[in-house]
Amino acid sequence: MKRAIHLLTLTTFCASPFWPVVAQAPVDRSGTEPQNLLSDVARLDQASNSARLEALQSLLQERSLPFEVHAFANERTDRDPRTQGRNVVVTLGSGAREIVVGAHYDAVQLRDGTLSSGMVDNGAGAVVLVHVAEALRQRDLRHTLRVVLFDMEEIGLVGSARYAESTDHGRVAAMVNLDIAAYGNTLMFGPSSDEAAGALHQAVRQVCVRQFYECIAFPNLPPSDNLSFQRAGIPSVALSVLPRVEAHQMWLLVNSGPDSGLREGFFPAIARTIHTPDDTIDKLDADGMTLAYNALINVILELDGSLP
Repeated sequence: MKRAIHLLTLTTFCASPFWPVVAQAPVDRSGTEPQNLLSDVARLDQASNSARLEALQSLLQERSLPFEVHAFANERTDRDPRTQGRNVVVTLGSGAREIVVGAHYDAVQLRDGTLSSGMVDNGAGAVVLVHVAEALRQRDLRHTLRVVLFDMEEIGLVGSARYAESTDHGRVAAMVNLDIAAYGNTLMFGPSSDEAAGALHQAVRQVCVRQFYECIAFPNLPPSDNLSFQRAGIPSVALSVLPRVEAHQMWLLVNSGPDSGLREGFFPAIARTIHTPDDTIDKLDADGMTLAYNALINVILELDGSLP
């Protein structure tokens, strides 16, 4: 009875356009727990983004996941000296329409010229995608699933922009992006202000209700690769995971501007981690990555079953 009342309350709450917080119940940990998440992410801690690409390819090859490397010209060599970037694409299924699921694997260059370890931003997200592709490869999906590991997100969403420009927009039913999914117990999604992606936001809400995830809808989110698809007119939604308090702090920071009410010293820790030398392997939490893994699989299956 209590569960039924809770579900009814959440379903009613989710229907509101002003829906910042979904659940107060503990996160459901009953889903699959993939192995070797932390050690797989550690392999992406390399001195260059080219070496990160090689490590990523090795992870895919070890799982016998076929992939293609899509090279594209880099017109922003002032921010990254490589003349070409490389997106990595795993294709599952053969449906007439596509669902694109993406995460960037590149790390940011720091002020001293070295490369960030990029474990939170976004090595963890990239590795979660590898494990999601492995889990879904035998699934009978209605849509073709394109799992895309984007390059050059850190210099202005270049890899995802090139991919979005080159894809057949009419075939893509949805794009789901995973960025910042290294630790925490709360799922963040958005931007909910994008009315064109209403069906995608509803799918995430349904997953949150059924799985008893703690979720927060963000009217606006920091820019990531989903924005390239939004600009191309393709419905998209971004997912992230942070601890509960940090997620609420981030909501205020991003959506409330100077009226956020956050005092100095109360800014979310994530803002002091990414794009700094502190974005290291010790920040990762297997439980948080497992939450991202299970939530993403549930969202993909929800979209595969509900979208034309």
